Amino acid sequence: MKTKPSDGPEWGSFALVTYIPEPLGSFLNSLRHALPGEEKPQAHITVLPPRPLKAAIDLVSREAQTVLVGFKPFSVELSDVKVFPETNVIYLDVSGGSEALHQLHDALNSGLLEYDENFDFLPHLTISGTIPAHNLAKFHAQATKAWQTHKGKTSFEVKEVVALWQPQYTSPDDWNRMWSQKLGDAGTSARAGSTR
Repeated sequence: MKTKPSDGPEWGSFALVTYIPEPLGSFLNSLRHALPGEEKPQAHITVLPPRPLKAAIDLVSREAQTVLVGFKPFSVELSDVKVFPETNVIYLDVSGGSEALHQLHDALNSGLLEYDENFDFLPHLTISGTIPAHNLAKFHAQATKAWQTHKGKTSFEVKEVVALWQPQYTSPDDWNRMWSQKLGDAGTSARAGSTR
């Protein structure tokens, strides 16, 4: 569905995420599909929440990639199943690696990408959409049980960040993968054209 020409920022919107590697990624995708929520993007941690672009995507991309090559890969540990009280969204908390994600976010949230975000940045992995209050306890218990019985690793290494772009006049769910950048490696940026 197209929005009206007066809607949306001139250059679209931009976000940065890191996807969860296998085999943990497949488990989390299965968990997410078992919980309420219309949108089912691939399991990921948001590094830079969506924001309207202040300049053309190529300029913003170069600035973001310059920041990303200045960071080394780091480990992240997923811990408890929690709920955002403002939205009734269930998520996995990040214990190990939270400080590194904060540092990466804060370095990126500057210059052309600086934006006054609606919420304080909290590293997490969303596993549901908004859940009606009368069903929240049931689905929270379901997610907690699934997570506690998971036998595999609950940690992974953040090595690569992916840029998502939502062009002007497109649906709020129409995000395109623009490129990926390996942390600490100036020679590994790769463009992509698929949606998330």
